Amino acid sequence: MSLVVKKQKTLSLIIPVYNEENYLLGCLESIAQQTIMPLEVIVVDNNSTDSTPDIAKSFNFVRLVREKRQHQSYAQHTGFSLAKGDILGRIDADTVLPPTWVERSLAEFEKNPKMLGFCGSGWAYDIALQRFGKFIYGLYFGVANTFAGVQLIWGSNSVFKASAWKDIKNEVALRDDIWEDYDLAFCLGKHGRIGKMDNDVSVSYRAIHRSPLKQLRYQTRSIRTFLLHRNHPTAILFGTLWFSMIVLGPIVMFDYYVLRPLKDTRPFKLLLEAAFPDI
Repeated sequence: MSLVVKKQKTLSLIIPVYNEENYLLGCLESIAQQTIMPLEVIVVDNNSTDSTPDIAKSFNFVRLVREKRQHQSYAQHTGFSLAKGDILGRIDADTVLPPTWVERSLAEFEKNPKMLGFCGSGWAYDIALQRFGKFIYGLYFGVANTFAGVQLIWGSNSVFKASAWKDIKNEVALRDDIWEDYDLAFCLGKHGRIGKMDNDVSVSYRAIHRSPLKQLRYQTRSIRTFLLHRNHPTAILFGTLWFSMIVLGPIVMFDYYVLRPLKDTRPFKLLLEAAFPDI
């Protein structure tokens, strides 16, 4: 009687980058510390003009490719299509992975083989109100999931089957005015289920620290993505609730200019723990 040896699934990690010299090094160093290394790490350079490509090339496990069409939707499409792993992991250049991220991501598919993919959460490493920030992220991400009708994907921390990508690679929108991770989730949701995984990462809150005008343009992309996949009333109602986050503007500014310089001091940490004990 012959023994059947179960083949261990492999994971390809895709990272779209554009002028990420301030973040990419920390991201790649965290990948180098994984308990199980990815089969490959594909960094897709999207016309960087800084030292981003040089940083990528300094790691011998990185495969650097270029995508001239400007936007993450194009860059991730190129990376996914070149990947050879059974599982495709998608993170951003500012993502810092815990050492067991690859191991735990692969384990999710062993425990739930029928799922197409999983999305994890994260903590912001460059704000003072970290617990509050995680709470707000979960709140608004939950709103988006409710109106989407599927588990959405967060581009900083997600994994899905390569076989599923083959099914949807011609369905995803290649345009620069959407959120490519939400679009990806909508397309995957037509073919199967996406789940949540308890596999947090650390990220920058840089998107929140943009100017009000850039923030408006950036957040509007989420509504356009909903309009591609859901009816107009749903998209409008989602957008109305989504833009309620404008009330967080003063808190964000207070955090950025006042609290962040104090966040590593012991008195501040004790005060924060007392103010938000359950978040």
